[in-house]
Amino acid sequence: MKHVILIPVYNDWKSLNKLLIEIDKCLKDDPSFTTQILVINDLSTEKCNLSNKNFSSIKKIEIINLNKNLGSQKSIAVGLNYLKKTKDNFFITVMDGDGEDNPYEIKKMLNKAVKYENFVITSNRKKRRESILVVLLYRIHLIISFLFTFKWISFGNFTTFSSKNLVKLLSNNSSWYAHSSSVLKNCRIKRLYAKREKRYFDKSKLNMFALVEHSLRVNAVFLPRIFIISLIYSSIIFWATRNFNLDYLIIFLILIFNILLLFIRKKHYIKDLFNLDNLIDNIKSL
Repeated sequence: MKHVILIPVYNDWKSLNKLLIEIDKCLKDDPSFTTQILVINDLSTEKCNLSNKNFSSIKKIEIINLNKNLGSQKSIAVGLNYLKKTKDNFFITVMDGDGEDNPYEIKKMLNKAVKYENFVITSNRKKRRESILVVLLYRIHLIISFLFTFKWISFGNFTTFSSKNLVKLLSNNSSWYAHSSSVLKNCRIKRLYAKREKRYFDKSKLNMFALVEHSLRVNAVFLPRIFIISLIYSSIIFWATRNFNLDYLIIFLILIFNILLLFIRKKHYIKDLFNLDNLIDNIKSL
């Protein structure tokens, strides 16, 4: 069976080279799949330096070069829409290219996806290696997201699924905002658990502002639901308590949260997704 691994990349070619070697090692004993790599080059400023090694498991490497820097989530959306044009049935794994997604989990996720073809298999983070502050902020993000969406979004890009799920996954273009939220909104999932590994090289270039914006993008997918839940919470707070100063403060914070989500929706409006060909500069095969 055909298996495509989709990896968004911005400049981190050194890590991607190491990742491809590890992927080839961990899949070499499974002849039931023909594995291809689809790299989404997010307008890297560094020249593509991808070694074309004599892989045993990886049969093909294809690179989609974008003409805009879109970020990892939009790059994934472009890649999935590109794969949707393929008529064959096959399996897809989406993962990051920096080593934090353990390639030795792919086989387990792939076997699960074969068994449950109508589900998306998610790799949920059992343990993180970041600083205490980042871990704390991530926990706060999980709790806030759950309180306003009733969804426990404890996974990122690392997912495996049959191509049969692509139509549902891309049905409302929410993947343009965040892949994980699009999966939860549109598909049924089966959860697996794995610790988040250490990056192969260097430190993450994402600053605190970028992390907060990503958290907002994850929630922005569920904005209509969040708006209704916010109204319910505000009504309960207003009528059930007698501390009016505290009431108004909490309601004000809920209002700000909704305004920020509306701003994120507007900022990342999906008009470009309807013109995918205009986002792709060229496609190369190694």
